[in-house]
Amino acid sequence: MATPRPELLSPDEDEEESARGLLYEAYNELQRLAAELDGAAVPAPAVVVVGHQTDGKSALVEALMGFQFNHVGGGTKTRRPIALHLRFNPRCHSPNCRLLAGSGEGDAEDDAGAADRSMLLADIQAYIEAENKRLENDPSQFSAKEIIIRIEYKHCPNLTIIDTPGLILAAPGRKNRVLQSQACAVEALVHAKIQHKETIILCLEDCSDWSNATTRRVVMQVDPDLVRTVLVSTKLDTKIPQFARASDVEVFLHPPTCVLDGSLLGDFPFFTSVPSGRVGSCHEAVFRSNEEFKKAISLRELDDVTSLEDKLGRSLTREEKNRIGVSNLRLFLEELLQNRYIESVPSIIPLLEKEHRAASRKLRKVTQEISQAFH
Repeated sequence: MATPRPELLSPDEDEEESARGLLYEAYNELQRLAAELDGAAVPAPAVVVVGHQTDGKSALVEALMGFQFNHVGGGTKTRRPIALHLRFNPRCHSPNCRLLAGSGEGDAEDDAGAADRSMLLADIQAYIEAENKRLENDPSQFSAKEIIIRIEYKHCPNLTIIDTPGLILAAPGRKNRVLQSQACAVEALVHAKIQHKETIILCLEDCSDWSNATTRRVVMQVDPDLVRTVLVSTKLDTKIPQFARASDVEVFLHPPTCVLDGSLLGDFPFFTSVPSGRVGSCHEAVFRSNEEFKKAISLRELDDVTSLEDKLGRSLTREEKNRIGVSNLRLFLEELLQNRYIESVPSIIPLLEKEHRAASRKLRKVTQEISQAFH
């Protein structure tokens, strides 16, 4: 795997990022044409993020995006998946957001006026909050219909990320029936989002013992061999102090195959930390800008590597360092998604060629009829 991308892009890297963006645009256009001509879209590759409520899911999504989206609170607040179509654009010095048509719930009076136009980030956040409140009072409580947002930003990766509601651990007993019902609803929703074979599953675990992992068990009900799953241990900075011996750290970094019960994408888990604190100008804010937030993420990665090496009493190998930090996870996902896009193109091209042949036949027939009419 390549080394982490520096903060400032070189001309070659800038050109490479732009080429990736053009690749995704071309694929999306091919997919749109295929959908119009064949009546059904060829599924686009996407990263579906799955984790429990306390696993640091939202923080990791924000770190991957390169800015704080800040659309969720605690508890079961998030009630609809959010599909984030991210595109790197070096000319966007602040996030350029667009709520896409089709995000609405059909019978909701909601986004007919808001959809498919550029919106301030605060307006999109307000819309999401309103949807969460609406569903909170709805008998179904949750909806599988995605809120679709396109974002361009100079720190964005070229990724499509679907952020799902957090899984719920409900205690047994009659008094917890409401929470148990919500837990079942969220799990069913997550299963529906990760069942498609083209999806990449980002499985988040907040644990220091891989045998006690909880999210992985939910994911394996759909992807039993973990062949579509990237495993991520979150909150690494809080786990390192928990290890008393170097051997414990070794097992954590290199979990035995018998423990993981599958063949992970990337072969081994990734390990991430996201600095706490929000971006803003208020007194409580820790970061004054998204640039400060992004720089803090990079510094956190360096600190995690140093802390791990201190615990291990040795230097990390290059392969180990490539699994530490948000930047390495992001780069891995971008490369993985790019390969999936390329693999999907051959399934679209035959549809377009078939339609082209049919259109050509009709055109020849019409041309012949016109020619005969004038003779």
